[in-house]
Amino acid sequence: MGEYMTYLFSDDLNKYLDSHTMDRHSIFKEMEQYAAEKDFPIIGPQVGQLLYILTKISKTTSVFELGSGFGYSALWFALAMGNNGSVICTEYNDDNINRAREYLSNMDILRAKIEFRKGNGLEILTASDDQYDIIFNDANKEDYPRIFEIAKSKLKRNGLLISDNVLWHGQVTDSRPDEKTAGVVEYNKAIFNSDDFYSSIIPVRDGISVSIKLR
Repeated sequence: MGEYMTYLFSDDLNKYLDSHTMDRHSIFKEMEQYAAEKDFPIIGPQVGQLLYILTKISKTTSVFELGSGFGYSALWFALAMGNNGSVICTEYNDDNINRAREYLSNMDILRAKIEFRKGNGLEILTASDDQYDIIFNDANKEDYPRIFEIAKSKLKRNGLLISDNVLWHGQVTDSRPDEKTAGVVEYNKAIFNSDDFYSSIIPVRDGISVSIKLR
């Protein structure tokens, strides 16, 4: 099973969901095939379509990604935004950055600006003076609680904080969680206990949380 596929559903149900994804550019499929061959975790088309819809309906023009890999999620954001959008990608691995640039250079319909910044996404976000319409969090799970604290001031009002893997293979229910699981559990508590956000967890793939900044 490829890493982009669901952790929550049976193989048969997951195949059914994959069969009901929208048609997409061949570059997406090329990236998905690479991810499956290399066992590289990406969000996959089910989550990608969700990000596309959220970007469209929120009229987003600026996205900051924590943990961009080789650019799969950034491509979904960029296509949804069109001419006026910008995506800041963060990634510490040169090979991933180079591969992302190669994929994206082959997207002749891509109009949004995609910028890669090498390094730790949390550190780069902390140092940023800008605010964003969407912050997409797919970084180290033990960093999730700190990411929430930093993201509060980096999101515009009515901006979206979106996090991947918030059900973490179902391990969020473990009575003795490891460090990564504990980070996700703490993050989930934080987004639901904050008066500044209204949040929901969508049980697609490995769980996606969507939190809108109220003030």
